[in-house]
Amino acid sequence: MPTYLRVTALWGGQAGSLLFWTWLLATFISAAMLRNWKAERNMMPYVIGASAGTLLFFLLLVAFWENPFARYWQAPNGEVVAALFSQNNLLASISGVFSGWGERLPGMLGIVFGGIQPLAPPEGSFLLTPADGQGLNPLLRHPGMIIHPPMLYIGFVGFVVPYSFAIGALATGEVSDSWIRATRRWTLVAWLFLSLGLILGGWWAYDVLGWGGYWAWDPVENAAFMPWLTGTAFLHSVLIQEKRGMLKRWNMVLVISTYLLVILGTFATRSGIVSSVHSFARSAIGPLFFIFLAGALVISVALLVNRWEALKSEHELDSLLSRESLFMVNNFLFVSIMITVGIGTYWPVFTELLSTVSDVEKSSLGAAFYNQTTGPMFFALILIMGIAPLVAWKRASFKRLGSSILWPTLVTVVVMVVLAVFGVRNPLALVGLTISIWAGTITLFEYYRGAQARMRAHDENVFVAMWTLLGRNRRRYGGYMIHLGVVIMAIGILASSVYQLETQQPVSAGQTITIGDYVLEYETLERYVATDGRAVTQAQVNVFRNGREVGHMVPRIDNYPSGQPMSIPGKIMSPLGDDFYVLLVSWEQLSLSSATFKVYVNPLVNWVWGGGFVFIIGTLIAAWPNLNTAPSTERRMDQTVVQPPRRAAPAAGD
Repeated sequence: MPTYLRVTALWGGQAGSLLFWTWLLATFISAAMLRNWKAERNMMPYVIGASAGTLLFFLLLVAFWENPFARYWQAPNGEVVAALFSQNNLLASISGVFSGWGERLPGMLGIVFGGIQPLAPPEGSFLLTPADGQGLNPLLRHPGMIIHPPMLYIGFVGFVVPYSFAIGALATGEVSDSWIRATRRWTLVAWLFLSLGLILGGWWAYDVLGWGGYWAWDPVENAAFMPWLTGTAFLHSVLIQEKRGMLKRWNMVLVISTYLLVILGTFATRSGIVSSVHSFARSAIGPLFFIFLAGALVISVALLVNRWEALKSEHELDSLLSRESLFMVNNFLFVSIMITVGIGTYWPVFTELLSTVSDVEKSSLGAAFYNQTTGPMFFALILIMGIAPLVAWKRASFKRLGSSILWPTLVTVVVMVVLAVFGVRNPLALVGLTISIWAGTITLFEYYRGAQARMRAHDENVFVAMWTLLGRNRRRYGGYMIHLGVVIMAIGILASSVYQLETQQPVSAGQTITIGDYVLEYETLERYVATDGRAVTQAQVNVFRNGREVGHMVPRIDNYPSGQPMSIPGKIMSPLGDDFYVLLVSWEQLSLSSATFKVYVNPLVNWVWGGGFVFIIGTLIAAWPNLNTAPSTERRMDQTVVQPPRRAAPAAGD
């Protein structure tokens, strides 16, 4: 087995991944504590207590329930037992310190911690060397295994930091903005890694799972997506608290909810309560997660209720047409999507519980439920994403808003007319593309408007002006880049969902399959045994588009010695156009003269990955410290944008 697979196997199983999770958590919270040790001295004991409590829980899981260092022993009655030490070594070690307790302690631990792994096997057991297992799951033999799980884990553990500071603020009563300032970049880093993990998970699924898609609304995917939604709402909502002193209670609710959703997602993945291709086997640690989750919920709610009056907003909402109003709608939509996804994810659990007391049968909700319920809310979010940068804080005027959206609207109309001429007639595609292109055009216009101000003030060319803007206000223009990445991803998701083509047909050698503008020609089938023992069956196919050959592909199926098959699709990937995706499904076993292929044409899928790249770069820029922006400059900028009714253009240095 290659070295990289030996390393990634650490987080491929239950015990190893918990150990890795715990190590990342310890590293992350240690760095955060050191960074804020002097600045937040008063709340630091409570911050350490909250984060250490989470760390202690995972340490106990690793030590007593899912210990990756446990060895297997053959007991005298034939039972196979997992334990850390031999009986003699354990008794000798304990007796050396606590004389007389060596024989009693293992049994006492078993009574107190029912179901834990014993520290030592029964007397008379001998060390067992298990036979070779089934080997690594073929789906995990992929570069995605190197980076996808660590990115998700870092994103998960990162949200422990803002939660711990929120608990510290509630415990000490220091509920000003200090805890938000202390955790802003830690929150962005956690959100960045969780975003990267979700994007990489989609890319991995698209590359290996063989169904031509990248997001299946799988319960474990959803479990990671839900804290991302509330974390995104929190990142937007804290801006209102920083600018206007509003939504202090709501921000506490969001950061606590994000933390609890992280624990809930980890519980769902590792307990076996949800069925998923990504979940671990059913384990005894499920009830422990539930107890810890309930305890964290009770403590958090108690502290929040205790400081409820102190968290009162400093200002009221001045106008429905204001940036804070739009941010509130933004938060409502994010939380609504989270609740909807949660209902769909845990619906089988709800119905199974109901089936024990009524005639309700266990059931699940498919992808259609998620698409139909969350789709309109995602479109609304993109619409608000386009409008919000144009609207001032406190109060804005419809006249100024109308003049700001005039040119982006005209550009969008022209683009949509061109797309309609070239055949884009699907109503869903027309609505979605119109909203996405409009929001993206507004973002680009806003960036250019800021550059124009610098060009006039400093006689700079457009590229120097845009680069300087980015350096002087990374938070704003990094945010614009994030929004632009979302728009690009939305276009890719919409096109690949609405216009995907799919067919499955048997063909003989020399025959063809036609799908859209493409023709697949089947040449021959080959079978051989690879040097690593895989039995490989691969097909040779040519692909033509409009009469011109565009590629040669070799889709195959690998059968590993363990008996696990792995389908390797053939792909022709276009940076801006269609992906052509072919799977070998079956074949005539004796003569190899015919085979069945499943073929997909996926338009603009690479826009999803390209938009994700822009999204990640924008997040890195937003999280990076501003270079030359003094506090007075930021205050001047804020005072400029909140003056009604006239909305000023961005200042030259902003």
